[in-house]
Amino acid sequence: MIGYLSVMNIDGKHLGGVLVVNDVGIPVEFKYSEPVTPTKLQEIIYGNSLEYYLHTEIIAKGLVQRLENKPELILVQDPALLFDKNTAMVTMLPQSLPEKKEGNEAIVNFNNKSIRITFPENSKVDDTIVQKILEYASKIDILEPFDRIERALAYICESQEK
Repeated sequence: MIGYLSVMNIDGKHLGGVLVVNDVGIPVEFKYSEPVTPTKLQEIIYGNSLEYYLHTEIIAKGLVQRLENKPELILVQDPALLFDKNTAMVTMLPQSLPEKKEGNEAIVNFNNKSIRITFPENSKVDDTIVQKILEYASKIDILEPFDRIERALAYICESQEK
């Protein structure tokens, strides 16, 4: 199982979702947070750290802790969400590049495309996780579940306004 974690700011409301799918992309579990609207006082007190605090410390970590089906790996699209050794950020690169591993980042080629895999700061490339990502990418569109989460979170925000 692989998890997808996304946290967004939609019209000043901060919310997140985590979708766990099986190896062919079928949902196993979906958790989301209720939208959080910070108060003016919170905006003043937290300043520039407000979004990081809400997105990472409150929403993302809370969602991952509540999962009943623990995935082998959690993919994110925001480097601020790389808070755990089992998280990685996957980016499709516009052109094919030579494969390399350097520090906490790897570039691997798959189906004539290059994928950048970024691991948490102060960690090294985990070859086991790179292989798992390539294995999943051979069965499903590796980034498509992020679209599902974004649409679900937008739906949650809309339905709360009615």
